[in-house]
Amino acid sequence: MPEQKLFEVRFLNLDYLFNQIYEFFRWFYDFFIYITGGSGNGAVVPPESVQNFFYFLKIFLSFASVFFIIIIIYSLVRIYEIRRAERIALESAAPFESEPTPKNERWQVVLDHVSSPHPAEWKLAIMEADNMLDEMVRRMGYQGKDLGERLKTVEPSDFSHIQSAWEAHKVRNKIAHEGSEFFLSQHEARRIVGLYEQVFKEFEFI
Repeated sequence: MPEQKLFEVRFLNLDYLFNQIYEFFRWFYDFFIYITGGSGNGAVVPPESVQNFFYFLKIFLSFASVFFIIIIIYSLVRIYEIRRAERIALESAAPFESEPTPKNERWQVVLDHVSSPHPAEWKLAIMEADNMLDEMVRRMGYQGKDLGERLKTVEPSDFSHIQSAWEAHKVRNKIAHEGSEFFLSQHEARRIVGLYEQVFKEFEFI
């Protein structure tokens, strides 16, 4: 019996196979032209069910687009309203400010003296602040028989407000030497106390 080959015409009709492939691609082309609004060659027309499907799909997508646009607009409006309400609440709320508590209780005594209506206490404020400065400098390790000598050993690079310390200490010396003859206004007393405060805050002494 002679051997039969697999790809002989009696086993596989090549003309039929290529014709089916051609018809498939032609149907696909006509279908694509139809849904994009063009016109095909009329060989294959999409069935009515397919036409209805794309018709309702267009309607659904149109409504979905409108729906999501409304959702986006609503969300933006709500975000704006929430942020506006928060801003108004923050602006209307009274800020809470607690009174600072001095780390050094002696500093509070200085502040009480300088805030007093009695001129004698203004001088006491400066005298007490100078004593605090002397204590701080001694703790930092500077040597000398008094505050003046200890301040002379301070390097300006180690003591940013050394000039403030000197100016305040000189006023203290005038108070100590001249006593009641030295005139000191409350405004000037507050300024001198402010010089001491600069020095103390630099080293977190208060």
